[in-house]
Amino acid sequence: MKELEEQARELLQALTSVPFESCASITREFRSLPLMPGLYAVRHRERGLLYLGKAKKLRERFRGGHKACSWSWLDDYDHRDVAISFVPLTMADVLKLGDELEGILIHATQPPYNAQYPNRD
Repeated sequence: MKELEEQARELLQALTSVPFESCASITREFRSLPLMPGLYAVRHRERGLLYLGKAKKLRERFRGGHKACSWSWLDDYDHRDVAISFVPLTMADVLKLGDELEGILIHATQPPYNAQYPNRD
């Protein structure tokens, strides 16, 4: 478990250390996102982390619609203040890490647009 928690900390650091200006913009086609597996964070310029997730194909995850984009629109955020940072992963990593790692990250950061995970204690 400690190894998984350490890996979660490293991935979270990688996601949040990307300067906002270097994150992928919210666009119709999401062409700045790769067609590869990865961990992603939907971020607001001032409010910080809005949503964390993983995907087998990052670009396709957003092109098909994503609740974080819809909710940020409903919250009346300017689309220029919402962007996506990502950490590419291998498909093996996505499958191996599974929901447990995602749960650790969500529990640690509690992004407002993620479903709440029960306390891990």
